[in-house]
Amino acid sequence: MKRPLTVVVSIAYEGERGDEPEQRLKGEGVGDLRHSLEALSREPGPLLRALRRPLTIERLGRHPLGNLAIASAAAALGDYGQASLWLGEQLGIEAAVLPATTEPVRREIERVPRSAPGQPTGGPGPPLRMLRFVGDSIESPRPAIVAIKRARWALLAPGDLYRGVLATAAVPDIAAALRGTSASVVWIANLEAEPDEPADLTAMDHLELLRSHGVRVDTVLHDPSAALKCDPAELERRGVELVSRPFRSTEGRATHDPNQLRSALAALIEPVPTWGPASDREAGRSGPTRRH
Repeated sequence: MKRPLTVVVSIAYEGERGDEPEQRLKGEGVGDLRHSLEALSREPGPLLRALRRPLTIERLGRHPLGNLAIASAAAALGDYGQASLWLGEQLGIEAAVLPATTEPVRREIERVPRSAPGQPTGGPGPPLRMLRFVGDSIESPRPAIVAIKRARWALLAPGDLYRGVLATAAVPDIAAALRGTSASVVWIANLEAEPDEPADLTAMDHLELLRSHGVRVDTVLHDPSAALKCDPAELERRGVELVSRPFRSTEGRATHDPNQLRSALAALIEPVPTWGPASDREAGRSGPTRRH
């Protein structure tokens, strides 16, 4: 079934070597997958309420039933992608919510010198913190790859850079699909640095990290009031388009306002046409021109 929206989220987790079976039994790492399914479910029925309910199980501890249900369905259906699609159907979700990997994988952060082979040479400075995935098979669900290849727009949502954005977009199969898709890849920039990041970090530093992990970015959607500043001249030099729109919430410095962000994305993806000779030449194109 063709769906208008596909959401891909990470199910990678932090852990110690050798603890993979225990983590999978707990449904560890699937919190974002469960949250996405809950957010897209329109009916607050008994199934949704049950998935949100925390349970305490001897030896496993206290976990939301939804996490355990996803892990159990994955064991029955063969992988976490099939489990998520099945659970989404039970919740009446029109979109597809898929994990970035077919199975949970462990993630680690490794410090790599900037002069290391294959890394951008940024001159002197602290080593790059590179995300690394650990697992026997780091593969992505085929429906996620197909959706990226067929998409018109691929949005890299804001969030924790390592735990969320890179843990999803830097998975080898996902990153390769983003590099090869005809869609325009739009990164929604964070508003400020994470608590464990240097205070003087900029959006350009985040972009460098995305690119050093092999993640393609065509357009940066950026709030001009963000603490993480963009450099328009540097973006132009790199062939990346900058779209400035206000979408900061009045309730928190690092919080995006859903309505303003929705409006910014709508203006980017479906701009209002201006009829006339110039617009006739632009017929069939929606959104900014992608530059490489």
